[in-house]
Amino acid sequence: MNSKAPVYYDLETVALLRGTLDDAWASLRAEQRATISRAVMAELILRAAAKGERNPERLRHAALAAVAA
Repeated sequence: MNSKAPVYYDLETVALLRGTLDDAWASLRAEQRATISRAVMAELILRAAAKGERNPERLRHAALAAVAA
């Protein structure tokens, strides 16, 4: 897949991605929130989704793994 090609999501997928971001953000401790922005977490989730991932737990893990690193 061309990383420059736009990816489009239906409304159901957008709701899933938004909920996943909210869950991932809520699971962070205050000091973790100080080191990463919601926008960066959203980008990490979107990158995984662009590769076809739709499982909320795996999407959430994709975002949280970056915080742990």
